[in-house]
Amino acid sequence: MSHIYQALLDAGIPVWEYGVTALDAYWDRPPRPVRFLVAACSQVDLARVLENLEYPGLPYADASLNLQSQSGEQTSPAGTGLRFLCMEKPVIEGRGGWLAFRRNVANGVFHDDGAIYQALRSGRSPDFPKASENSLFDAAMLATLYPSPPHIDPSVLDAPENPSTVYQRDLLIAILAGPYPASGLDLLMRSGFIERVWPELAQLRTVDHSKEFHPEGDGWEHTLETFSHRKTPDLVLSLALLLHDIGKPLSAMHDGRRFDRHAELGATLARKILVRMGFPLPLCEDVAYLIRYHMMPAALPSLPVSKVEQILRDPRFPVLLELFRCDEFSSFKEPERYYQACAAYRQVQRNIRNPYRNADGSLYSERQVLPSHGRIHGL
Repeated sequence: MSHIYQALLDAGIPVWEYGVTALDAYWDRPPRPVRFLVAACSQVDLARVLENLEYPGLPYADASLNLQSQSGEQTSPAGTGLRFLCMEKPVIEGRGGWLAFRRNVANGVFHDDGAIYQALRSGRSPDFPKASENSLFDAAMLATLYPSPPHIDPSVLDAPENPSTVYQRDLLIAILAGPYPASGLDLLMRSGFIERVWPELAQLRTVDHSKEFHPEGDGWEHTLETFSHRKTPDLVLSLALLLHDIGKPLSAMHDGRRFDRHAELGATLARKILVRMGFPLPLCEDVAYLIRYHMMPAALPSLPVSKVEQILRDPRFPVLLELFRCDEFSSFKEPERYYQACAAYRQVQRNIRNPYRNADGSLYSERQVLPSHGRIHGL
């Protein structure tokens, strides 16, 4: 990222981070995958410096740069990168004081164009932007800075009637990367945006959980609660938390199981939703894997290792355990099942590393030979 900033500065183009990007920097939080910048230049000047600049027609950005196309950057999920406003004077007008807050990338100095320092120091919630095409987008991201959903009438917040896939990805990624994503998601639900644009998520409100197993509330309330137990804003984990129970509205009771096969149904549906939003296929498959097996850790201590060895060897299994932990703790359950699953996983990993034992801990049989370069079975 620094080399992109430096290229712009070397070309004589002043650049500032603004809004939630500047606020995250002010609070020393990791930057979100989508960063919002204002450049004191024209789009033509910007294009002369940055290759592969795109113009996706976003209401909050004049130009976009996908980090995947930049040499020297690690591969990022589709839709992440930099969103530029181009203007002669870098003063954000008409989007509220909190969106006008900016940081000079050349020297790290903050500029308080909206006079919000007093509120920043006191921890007061922001005055949310008034109705505009960007107001819902801005308010949802600002809401993620605070643990409690904002007291705001969502009917005054606007969004494009048919938001593009880039708009949807930017909004979702920026919310999930925030410290309190549940606040932003709650605002989107109350505004009607989720029901209109992501109707599969809105169906979680119809999932009436048993109070014995889910005292936190219905399917949507349970989903929001999982984020309060998240330790990292990792995108794959966060998407899995958001979508892990999305199969419940499609499931039915069978053999005493109220939401039979909801994990399998949810994995298939989640993959379709993420592909529809333009996420890369590897990410879609990772999220689908987590959702497909999110119930398995609960039974891990009692399952034969031979039946789950392939899953336990998968490098994504530690993330699956994190999903299971957030899911369990969000329902106010005791932590024993999580710790038991972790202990069972660690034991299998120790066995796998032991050259004289199988994954279940049993010794090799006489028909197994251990050559100098590794295991060969059945010789």
